Amino acid sequence: MIVVSIIAILAIVAFASYTNFLKSSRDAKRESDIKFIQSALEQYFADQKYYPFTVTSDSPISFSGRTYMTKVPSDPLGTPAYSYQAKGTSCAESTPENCNNYCIYVRLEASNPADDPGCPPSGDYNYGVAKP
Repeated sequence: MIVVSIIAILAIVAFASYTNFLKSSRDAKRESDIKFIQSALEQYFADQKYYPFTVTSDSPISFSGRTYMTKVPSDPLGTPAYSYQAKGTSCAESTPENCNNYCIYVRLEASNPADDPGCPPSGDYNYGVAKP
C-alpha cells in the first residue's frame, strides 16, 4: 500500500512537470514566431516605407511579387490566433502608407513577460510586441 502511494505521488509530480514543460515549449514557439514575423515586417517596411495593414495566420506576407514570409505561423494550439494590428495616424486599409507601427499579440500560457510599452495586453492576449 505504501509503495502504491509513493508511485501515485511520483506520477502526479511527473505529470505536473510534464504539463509545465509543454506550456513552456509552446510559449517558446510563440516568442520565436513573433521574431520571425517581426523580421518579415521589417523587410517589408524597408522596401515599402510602411507596414501592411493586415497580416493573417497561415497566409503569406507579400507585395508586388515579393514574398517576405511564405506563411505566417499560427498559434501551436490554434486559438486564440496571433493578432496583428497596424498602427499609425490615419492608418487604414485604404491608406496603408500611414501605417508606421504595429502590435503583434499572443496568449502565453506558462509565462507572462513584461510587455512592450507600445503594446499593452489586449482582450484574450496577455503579451504584445511593437516594432523593434
